[in-house]
Amino acid sequence: MSITVKNTTPDTTRVTLFGELRDGSFDAKIMAETDVPYTRCWDDEVEQRIVYIQPDPDQLKAILTALNERRLSIEQLQEFGSVGGGTSEIPV
Repeated sequence: MSITVKNTTPDTTRVTLFGELRDGSFDAKIMAETDVPYTRCWDDEVEQRIVYIQPDPDQLKAILTALNERRLSIEQLQEFGSVGGGTSEIPV
């Protein structure tokens, strides 16, 4: 048996901005959705992507390690993000 609950939604949507840099490495910053710059966030970036996740510092470090080791692509990562909460099915 399981129950379905709504996830909480913060008043200000937080996102993680990921940047691929010219040297092939990745960097990231967590910020409010409204704070995402319209221009480059990193001087040496090739590309930046918004992902609607808010990892804790250890999770962010693990994500960046996986990106830098090419075990995770930025496209795969972007599939994990979603806006506005949603629902979770919790086994009980």
